[in-house]
Amino acid sequence: MARLPNTQQVREPQTMRVVHMGLWRVKDDPDPAIIRRAQEKVANFTETVPGCIEAVVAPLYVPEMGEADRETFGNLAGFEEMARGYNYILYMIFESEIARDEYEDHPAHMALQDECLALWVGDASESALVFDLRLP
Repeated sequence: MARLPNTQQVREPQTMRVVHMGLWRVKDDPDPAIIRRAQEKVANFTETVPGCIEAVVAPLYVPEMGEADRETFGNLAGFEEMARGYNYILYMIFESEIARDEYEDHPAHMALQDECLALWVGDASESALVFDLRLP
């Protein structure tokens, strides 16, 4: 995976906290029990995934667009249109890049697959936008 050039001095990678986020396109009428199960599994990552210090899945908050935003963004109907159909967010913080990397194959992460497949509009390429950032 290509890395963006880094123009700022940063701490050693293994000591940097990492924010991991995933935008999800969840079906219009999801089963509330499956949503709750996904939220519980993710919340438990802080106890089951080493180095995970915060974890939540929640509906995406989409505020009303103010006048300044309407002037800036032009013909958009609102922030909901900007969300491009993503309506839930996975938000996690890891204590290090190493912890973030180890999460990928962790059994707790893999155990979330059934809920994702049941909730998402399509497969991962259609229904999930995943990204990370390092916290200085």
